[in-house]
Amino acid sequence: MKGDESTRHVKIIVPLEQDEDGYPPVGSERLWALDLGEGRYQIDNIPFFARDLALGDVVSAVPEAKAEEGVLRYHQVLQPSGHSTFRILVDDASQVPEVCTLLEEVGCDTERSHLPRLVAIDIPPSVSLAAVRKALAPGVSQERWEYEEACLGQAEAG
Repeated sequence: MKGDESTRHVKIIVPLEQDEDGYPPVGSERLWALDLGEGRYQIDNIPFFARDLALGDVVSAVPEAKAEEGVLRYHQVLQPSGHSTFRILVDDASQVPEVCTLLEEVGCDTERSHLPRLVAIDIPPSVSLAAVRKALAPGVSQERWEYEEACLGQAEAG
């Protein structure tokens, strides 16, 4: 999502809860967002670790007291975008380009993490979740990758 010149980007800190295995590997994630005014912000990148957030969601956030100026702390989703967020962990990092191409052919956007085997997937409302699952199924059954459905922003009927 790209804003016009009247919007500005901000960083929003989303606190994360780690499980007993230490996942996610960080205690918070910083997401880009467009400042819509009046304490409303539109998520402008695909989350790698945050759950229940997707590209395009409108959220509320407040200034983060302990961070540099202009950094905000996530509060809640105000208006879901209808996008879904999946994450895929590829067994062999050399297969990441193949996975990205596969997902882009289905109509998804992908973003590669600083972790070489992790890819965040944005599924727009126009793309069927069933089609994405079907595209990913062969790699899962061959144990080439596994995926997580981190945010389901659309009806399952798609």
